[in-house]
Amino acid sequence: MRILIKLAFMIGLLASYHLVWADRVGGSARADFGTDELSVPCVQIANFEDDAFNDLFFDIILERRGNSFNYELTFAESEDQAHCQRVADFAAFDDDDFDDGESGANNILVSCELRSDRSKISVDGKNLAVGDYSSTVTSGSVSVSSPVKSSVGDEVEFDYDSSPDDIAAGATEIGADFIQNGAVDADIIDASDNVVASVSNVMCSIRD
Repeated sequence: MRILIKLAFMIGLLASYHLVWADRVGGSARADFGTDELSVPCVQIANFEDDAFNDLFFDIILERRGNSFNYELTFAESEDQAHCQRVADFAAFDDDDFDDGESGANNILVSCELRSDRSKISVDGKNLAVGDYSSTVTSGSVSVSSPVKSSVGDEVEFDYDSSPDDIAAGATEIGADFIQNGAVDADIIDASDNVVASVSNVMCSIRD
């Protein structure tokens, strides 16, 4: 039976990974006792026997068996990877109880958006010592650094934008085509030039 369930799971992943499906799962995890379904969006696969699926995100539905609290996977479809990574990054940053074992990895949150005529990046840091900080964002082979800002409590925020209105409001100027390949890296640097928080290959939202 376990072999059959695993085979069904792999077939479901393969089918959903290669085909475009109507999005059945959205929002947050939901347990519906009327339909006996547990739907969970943006589940990241880890330690699967087929490495092709590891680190990818899928929406899944599990079906309740009888009146028990036992659930069986009945549906899986590939979800937008950049969207799910942003959700995962925000959850890790926002939840102080979460620790992935990487020093400083959860003290920085980067969001970015690329449009045909605009690049926009936000870098937030938390759990930092009170002091002065700057940040650097990199995309492709180009890096831009912000002016120094003082933390507010243990937090600091930096904005980068190509929009003249946002630049006038205090954002650090970047070119409209600054974001390359839909991803950016970012560092937060203290007054002694130490990198106190860093993140790589943040996938940006790409819009028209």
